[in-house]
Amino acid sequence: MLFQLIALDLDGTVIDHDLVIHPDVRETIAAVQARGIHVTLATGRMFGAAMPFARELGIRAPIICYQGALVRHPLTGATLHHAAMPADLAAEAVSELLDADIFVIAYVNDVHHIAARRPELEPYLAFHPEETEIVITPDLDRLVARVPPTKLLFVADPPVVERELARLIARFGDTLAIVRSHAIFGELTAPHVSKGHALATLAQSLGTPREAVMAIGDQENDLSMITWAGLGLAMGNAPPAVRARAHAVLPTVSEAGVAHALRRYVLDCTS
Repeated sequence: MLFQLIALDLDGTVIDHDLVIHPDVRETIAAVQARGIHVTLATGRMFGAAMPFARELGIRAPIICYQGALVRHPLTGATLHHAAMPADLAAEAVSELLDADIFVIAYVNDVHHIAARRPELEPYLAFHPEETEIVITPDLDRLVARVPPTKLLFVADPPVVERELARLIARFGDTLAIVRSHAIFGELTAPHVSKGHALATLAQSLGTPREAVMAIGDQENDLSMITWAGLGLAMGNAPPAVRARAHAVLPTVSEAGVAHALRRYVLDCTS
């Protein structure tokens, strides 16, 4: 199969903890795009936070942000798809998290809103060296009730994230999409939002059949696109549950696993 569209998760797939793109990854992505193959980023990051990486890689296809809640063109800024959270449910979720003393960020119009500064903000900002607008909004639940957010993210120690995810899924599992995107991050978006759904929307807009789509990721929030794509690949640093669902497992992000995949399944293939 000649692939026509390749979706790459960002953190843990294209970039490691140092937020640097391995030169081998950059070069193979450029070589793939030079063949006329669409490459997109599929990330939980908001559009503004994904754009520095999209520019560095010369991405020309619409990129998937906010776990799939937004698909927007990196060159024109045109929005292909956007799903905001239901305002009433977003307000309930914010209240639930704040009542449990959990630090939560609401993303409204690509701006971070928090109820108060707390130490948990620092590990989040470590992922965002770009200039990030943080607005302190003490009545955070009232804000999201008025202006529906694109996403909510909460930060806590891994056992607390696991506990809160279970609690939130029990409370909102039928009405919101809830995923773990990192050991210390849990995220909530509108119902049915996922990277897989967004990738299917993008593929359809490009006229690309499912079997001609490749997806690579490393976390639970990548499973929807890994299992939807014609070829779904897991990074070697992915947890066992993700590796078990992929068609194949790649080297780790520090070993430039994406470059390995692009060579094996795209650049070295002639048919």
